[in-house]
This record gives sequence, structure tokens and C-alpha cells, in this order.
Amino acid sequence: MQPLTNPEGRIAFRPLDGADLPDMQRWLADPDVAIWWREYDLSLDALVGKYQPMIDGAEPVRGFVIVIDGQPVGFIQAYRIGDHPDYQRQLAVDPEAVATDLFIGDAAWRDRGWGTAVLRAFLNRVVFGEMGTGLAVIAPEPANARAIRVYERVGFRWGKTVPVVDEDDPAKTNEEYVMLLRRDGDPLAAR
Repeated sequence: MQPLTNPEGRIAFRPLDGADLPDMQRWLADPDVAIWWREYDLSLDALVGKYQPMIDGAEPVRGFVIVIDGQPVGFIQAYRIGDHPDYQRQLAVDPEAVATDLFIGDAAWRDRGWGTAVLRAFLNRVVFGEMGTGLAVIAPEPANARAIRVYERVGFRWGKTVPVVDEDDPAKTNEEYVMLLRRDGDPLAAR
């Protein structure tokens, strides 16, 4: 793989909009995304029901389309852990910490180093920048080795693995590999 040229300067984040939902539908249907980002109903109506509250600001989650070289290629979101008290209790992390979830939806942009560049740019601009937190959290499933490698390259370190009950479906429990990164980059202080 050749090195990326000025990757952060080529990356933008624009707020998710209703017009982006057909792209979301296509990305979420991709098997490499669907295995980790499980949306069981990919109809446009279901996606509107799930993402419109975020778009309207009725939900305390900030969703963005990842744009590289002017092309929408994926999705990234951030939320203050304390805005989701049940999740915060289960993870037992500082309520002021900000969690991030993301995927590169366009397969042509995967496995080329963009995940690392996108996450670094998002942390700098949004999580540590606009949201002003001192602690970032990302919690993939333990089996998602590809994502974990990306997060480690950015500087995240494993804190603990915890079972988390799904807020929307209390019958579902998933293991989460909780990874932490302090703004100052000190992984030991994050534990």
C-alpha cells in the first residue's frame, strides 16, 4: 500500500442528512459492514425511523457522512456517554467521555489506510475539538480484529471487555471490547 498523501486534508465530515439515507442503505447492506453494524430492516422507512431523530437533533448523537476527496464513503457518529446513562453504567467510564462508532461503507476505500486517517481526523476535529472531551471511547466487538487494529494504530488501548445489554432490545447482549484514548495520548491514565 502506498502512503496516503495529506490524508487529513482530504477528509471532511458533514452532518448526516435525509438525502444520505440511500447511501446508508447501500453501505449497511454490504456484507463487510453488515457483519458488525447490524441493521435488520434496511428499508428506507426503517432507516428514516432510526436516523431521522439524529438528523433532527432530537437524539443526543451526532452523525456524519465521511467524505474523502469530495466523495461520500462512510458514516461516523459521536455521543457523550453520560447522555446514555444505562450504557454509561454498563461501561463504567466517565460520563463526560465521548464514544465513536464508524464504518467505511464504500468498499473501494477500505484496506487503504483511510480508517486510521478518518478516525484521527474525527478525534482531532470533533471528539477532542468541538466536543471538548478529555477521554474518547470506542467499543468494537472482540472478534472485530480489523477494527481493533485500526483503533490501536490511532492510539486506543484496551480497557476491559464487558457484556452490554442493548437499550433497544433488552433481550440482546453483546460483548464490547472497550478501548480508551485520552486527549493527551496517555493510555495508562485512561484505565
